[in-house]
Amino acid sequence: MKEKPVQPKAIGLLLLDIAGSDRPRYEQVIRHLAQRQGYELAGLLTIGTDTYMPTTLVVETVCKAGASAILAPDLAHFNGHAKAISLACDLVTADGIVPRSGGER
Repeated sequence: MKEKPVQPKAIGLLLLDIAGSDRPRYEQVIRHLAQRQGYELAGLLTIGTDTYMPTTLVVETVCKAGASAILAPDLAHFNGHAKAISLACDLVTADGIVPRSGGER
């Protein structure tokens, strides 16, 4: 029997201030991105105004999950920290992909 290829893992990211009451729609966008780009969605991380060190939390979550990408509806969900997060993984949005910019994979 032929083995199913292993999909790379990704973490979904939502900034709660942006998602608001549209959260279910944004979650659907993330699931669609995962499917379209061939990722296994390994979890969903939500960031609120009370989240301590959100950029560090995002990177730590990616590393612990063994994920190679963060999926978000758009770059606004990276809260101005896309460049820093892209040092750890690819950023995938409905508008395109920001490739990882840091070192070897």
